[in-house]
Amino acid sequence: MIEKAFEFLQSRESVTLSPTALAKIDKARRLVLDFIGQGKTIYGINTGFGKLAAVKIEPHELAELQVNLLYSHACAVGEPINSDIVALMMWLKIQNLSQGYSGCSRAVIETLVELLNKKIYPVVPRRGSVGASGDLAPLAHMCLPLIGEGEVYYQGKIVPVQELVEKKVYQPISLGPKDGLSLINGTQYSTALLLYTLYHIRQIFTLAELAAAMSVEAALATDTPFRSEIQDIRRQKGQQIVAQHMRRFLKNSEIVQSHVNCNKVQDPYSFRCIPQVLGSVLDTIWFVEDIVEREIQAVTDNPLVFPDQGEILSGGNFHAEPLALAADYLTIALTELGNISERRISILSDTTMSGLPAFLVDTGGVNSGFMIAHVTVAALCAENRTLSHPAAVESIPTSANQEDHVSMAPNAGLKLLQVLENIRQIIWIEFLSAAQGIDYRKNLASGDGTKIAYRKVRSLVKHLSKDRLLIEDLRKIDDFYNDAEFLRKIYSLLN
Repeated sequence: MIEKAFEFLQSRESVTLSPTALAKIDKARRLVLDFIGQGKTIYGINTGFGKLAAVKIEPHELAELQVNLLYSHACAVGEPINSDIVALMMWLKIQNLSQGYSGCSRAVIETLVELLNKKIYPVVPRRGSVGASGDLAPLAHMCLPLIGEGEVYYQGKIVPVQELVEKKVYQPISLGPKDGLSLINGTQYSTALLLYTLYHIRQIFTLAELAAAMSVEAALATDTPFRSEIQDIRRQKGQQIVAQHMRRFLKNSEIVQSHVNCNKVQDPYSFRCIPQVLGSVLDTIWFVEDIVEREIQAVTDNPLVFPDQGEILSGGNFHAEPLALAADYLTIALTELGNISERRISILSDTTMSGLPAFLVDTGGVNSGFMIAHVTVAALCAENRTLSHPAAVESIPTSANQEDHVSMAPNAGLKLLQVLENIRQIIWIEFLSAAQGIDYRKNLASGDGTKIAYRKVRSLVKHLSKDRLLIEDLRKIDDFYNDAEFLRKIYSLLN
């Protein structure tokens, strides 16, 4: 399922509900209506929410209860999360509800599908969920357009929902019993934050390996630590894969071969231990992908409807603890990815360690070269370390102590997003630093992979012969990361 989510994020293909899914949705809905007809008390259907669960709601107030739920819970704050993440939230919510354990009406799911397929993405403020009892506030914002409220991204701009309704772009619905609760109870915001990060980190991780390989050449480091014999007796899968990638990127490197018989015995850890450190990061990525894979297929509503057993059960599947811990773990791993990159950038800039000109520029003194580029990297790494403090341990009781242990998964996911962006910048600066160092290596040819990367960097950024506005070089980052043909060539070396 994680691959399907990635495909959706990339293609935005239309979503459809299968006849089997519709039958399950209708079956669960009938049980909810039957229970109401029998006068049974069911949490959130004919009772209040949270600490107000003991308050019985009269039959004529059931629809108002669900609308008020969205009104009262749509109180997130801060800048809106980007529409890619909102689209993932919608996709995940449809996946969740279509399994037929929520008991909401078919109209709710069909309208959510309609909005998604028409690329009408609700505006969702990024802060305000504690990741338990569902991602209540973000999901409430996501669902306001269903009842004709709120704002949406549509055709490249933010517009009031009422404007689309008046133009008959779509028709809002009226909520019935359980509908509002089914929409906002779940982990779709927390899951979407992790999914979005995982989607982008796949590319960035491969490029982090490639940047490391270029730094190996620039520093005249040896490729011996990447030998398969060393990895095989450690038996760590991620380490084995990273070492294999390093060997392929450095294959046929004249720079590496030029100093095989030099007097240097061993390189610093940031070069020698690339497979061990990056391999551990890769293992962490795989671990988190496994957690998210299961969460995509999970049902995280409450209460849950089991029509085959004729039961409606209250539980705690909305608690996002698995995602909180996974996001914290991945944040730590990505921070380490940045930490070891920073060490290589520092060594390349240090003439006593690399043998290259001080700060990677001729006539140091009048020119500062990459001195402050490294300072920027140091600042980003320090921020990442601060952000690596786990969010999951910061539980604060809510709802008058009824919801007394919460996951803080959204906070973990938001921290992770910032670390992801910092890592993109750090790796790009390593590419620039390594390319600058390679320029001084006597015109020797780079390896099969590093040659492609070096040429791509130099197609965007010229050699730094004297100080210039480095910010202009740093701004080429998206041109580098978004070049599909360049990435295709790199991936072809690894398959």
